[in-house]
Amino acid sequence: MSRKYLNDKYCVRCGRKEACPYLRNNYDLLLRTFYTKDCNPKYPCYRTLDVIDIGCGNGRNSEFIKKKGHNVMSLDMVNDYGVETILGQDELPVKDNSVDIILCNYLMMFLSPKERNQLIKEIKRVSKANSIIMLELYPAKDSYAKTDEEMVKMQEKIFKKIGWEKVRYRKGKFIARKVK
Repeated sequence: MSRKYLNDKYCVRCGRKEACPYLRNNYDLLLRTFYTKDCNPKYPCYRTLDVIDIGCGNGRNSEFIKKKGHNVMSLDMVNDYGVETILGQDELPVKDNSVDIILCNYLMMFLSPKERNQLIKEIKRVSKANSIIMLELYPAKDSYAKTDEEMVKMQEKIFKKIGWEKVRYRKGKFIARKVK
């Protein structure tokens, strides 16, 4: 295990160097909402987006997005990359209605139900209209979702609480769009 969190939870994925496969494979899907109208359909373009990477770990997803030319605010409970924030307790250090894309990969299963609710409230606060969220979970022995079944139940609860439109939904991961 490569990293210890402040709440004594571990994330085995933080030792990896490249962006998570779900982000790499769905990057274009995340951007479709933000394509500008005057683009050639063969070569879609979009404005620079404001992205928040919640639970950024070693910054691998943040770096991927930055290299694509977007603004990224990276947050984690350990200050070795990004801004140190107690996720699920602190307010996100971002203005209301200021974020286009929210990345929340491999984090929520380590937060208690109370912490997840607080973080979901913060995600709703900072997101603009038509924002996109990408969320991934996995079962882990030291998490609140130890089995696939617990992870699926957690995912359903999170998706329902966020209350956004389903864009892509698979076991352990989803992409959703804020429609209000």
